[in-house]
Amino acid sequence: MKTLAKIALFTAAALALAPTAQANSYQARLTELRTKFNASDKNQDGKLSRDEAKDGGMTRIASNFSRLDTDKDGYLTLAQLEAALAARYN
Repeated sequence: MKTLAKIALFTAAALALAPTAQANSYQARLTELRTKFNASDKNQDGKLSRDEAKDGGMTRIASNFSRLDTDKDGYLTLAQLEAALAARYN
């Protein structure tokens, strides 16, 4: 019975911490995204071309460029990428 009580206590603690862990994970990913975006935006125009994303090591973004380019203008803004990241965490 003691083991069952310990498992229940551990499970309750894990469930209580899960939203915090997800929020911390989202914040970490958001910070990483912003840093990589700024480093990849070589001409500092506030938007990424597919080549800038690829050359900047943002391979997942480059490979999903068409899907992420919601306004189909051939560029990705930080706002578009932040929205896509937020959608993944909601």
